[in-house]
Amino acid sequence: MVQEIKRHFILGTAGHIDHGKTSLVKALTGTDTDRLKEEKERGLTIDIGFAHLSDTITIIDVPGHEKFIKNMVAGVSTIDLVLFVVAADDGVMPQTREHLDILNILQIQRGIIVITKIDTVDPEWLEMVQDDIQELARGTLLESAPVHRVASISGEGIAELKQRILTELDNVPARPDNGIFWMPVDRSFSMKGFGTVVTGSVLSGSTSTGDSLDLLPAGRTVKIRTLQKHGHEVSRVHTGDRAAVNVQNISRDEIRRGDVLASPGFFRASQRMHARLTLLQTSTPVKADMRVRLHLGTAEIMARVRPMQQKILQPGETGYVQFTLESPAVARRLEHFVMRHYSPARTLGGGVILDATARPFRKKDTSVIPRLRSLEQQDPEELLREQLFTAPQGTATRDALISATGLSPDLVDQVIADLSARGEVHWLSKKVMAHQAQLRRVQEAITDFLHTFHAQNPHKIGFSKAGLAARLPAQVAPPLLSRAFETLKEEGVVVENSGFIALAGHEIRLTPEEQKQKAAILRMIAEGGFSPPSLAELAAALSLTTEQVATLVGVLLVEKHLVRLEDDLFMHSERVQEARKRVIDYLREKGSLRVTEFKELIGGASRKYSLPLLNYFDAQELTQREGEVRYPGIAAEDHEGE
Repeated sequence: MVQEIKRHFILGTAGHIDHGKTSLVKALTGTDTDRLKEEKERGLTIDIGFAHLSDTITIIDVPGHEKFIKNMVAGVSTIDLVLFVVAADDGVMPQTREHLDILNILQIQRGIIVITKIDTVDPEWLEMVQDDIQELARGTLLESAPVHRVASISGEGIAELKQRILTELDNVPARPDNGIFWMPVDRSFSMKGFGTVVTGSVLSGSTSTGDSLDLLPAGRTVKIRTLQKHGHEVSRVHTGDRAAVNVQNISRDEIRRGDVLASPGFFRASQRMHARLTLLQTSTPVKADMRVRLHLGTAEIMARVRPMQQKILQPGETGYVQFTLESPAVARRLEHFVMRHYSPARTLGGGVILDATARPFRKKDTSVIPRLRSLEQQDPEELLREQLFTAPQGTATRDALISATGLSPDLVDQVIADLSARGEVHWLSKKVMAHQAQLRRVQEAITDFLHTFHAQNPHKIGFSKAGLAARLPAQVAPPLLSRAFETLKEEGVVVENSGFIALAGHEIRLTPEEQKQKAAILRMIAEGGFSPPSLAELAAALSLTTEQVATLVGVLLVEKHLVRLEDDLFMHSERVQEARKRVIDYLREKGSLRVTEFKELIGGASRKYSLPLLNYFDAQELTQREGEVRYPGIAAEDHEGE
């Protein structure tokens, strides 16, 4: 029988300083979440605190002071439901408004408005405060939120609020789970007998005791020693759990709030991200290279922001932006962020990360904005197809697609299999794939280049295959270039001769003078016998450049008059055939052949010429080398009985 996994929920508080958030949590759970000595002494929440409403419900209490907004964002970034707290005696205050802005930016889906300290005001004032709160909530996530009035010290309204929490949680939709573990770290500490422990909310996937995880952005691998969720030791944690992870072989100082524990191999840190940003109406205009505080998950990172479609992004506007981070960070596609002014620190707006490992944005690159639009696409097939359309250098891997899109591995596998079956996706190796459109793009680039090259160089047999990649208009991954070229060969569009490529049907057109020079080169190489002249020697003798000689030698190679032994060593085909016959006859009689014997066999040619020729025969499998001795190869055996 499969054991049912209990669903867990995470609540969070929000609201102005001294509005009774911590007292409310204590009234609900019996736990005082102010754990720091300074918090006790000052009566002020500084950092996030934790309490359990039940075995399946955790409450994260956040500070209300404007100086600790980064801790507030870290706390509410992972919650399912917010308790939005306003004190009856104060009413709506500055952090009431800023906290509500942040909740909207993070798109927290559900909330309960809790008016605290109701025993300190008269009924008429209480009604006025509630009217003000509901006016503030208009057009926000709290517009239709239920309102509860409580007095935390006396307990008035607490039981009803507990029941309301349970009712609201019944209607909270399950978190999307792509199957890849992702847990932003909000605390790290040392525990005697255990070592380093980190806590966080599991936003996706699951992990078990003994598993290894990536610690990001550091890029280190850590192993899980033990696990707890909601205060109980377990062997596995899942999406939605509050987890405490005891990790081995790392000190608490090496893990901090803002780090992420993730499934190995899917994510990497970056200092450049592209995002969709919406500014608040109360924001200041955002210009290029403006320094900001980027709140991402539980991390706060200093960054420079740059609008990508306009010079200035005005209050209330939405646009694509590039963040250049001052330190590396990690994120997932569509992860929400909050952006605040560097100084004075105040919330400017927020949005979603689209490309967490972005290339530098250049306005002349017209593919960037369509790529960002595609990353907002929700249909999996369209999203993956667009990722393959715009993949850097034309190729992608399965894991890279999973990382970039945030889709589950199973879904990515299914969509890629469907696209492959329809001929849209081509596998270039076990791991690397490309879209058919990318393959066609590279094929067209190759043929366009060769058309131009032949028109400008009618006397050349073709272009060096090795140098092709550098001459194409955009960078192309080697596997894609190789597949595009091989496909063109199979289709009879291009041909390859001795390392040169050309369009099929290309004919070399030499001037009468070049024809004479070609004949002279062939004659000199033939006369050289088994010790032919080099390109430099030919050039000097004929008063030509080595490039001119190399071009004409290339023609002779295509015409099969010459054989290339090394980069700068060519021999007449008849001499090669003559040496081949002598080797076969010698091996048939003696059974083996040494270099010294081969030198004598071809008239005493030096090692400069004899060794490359022997190596050529090795490559042709005429001979088979064992140490310094050659024996008959497969090709030699084919001549048995001749």
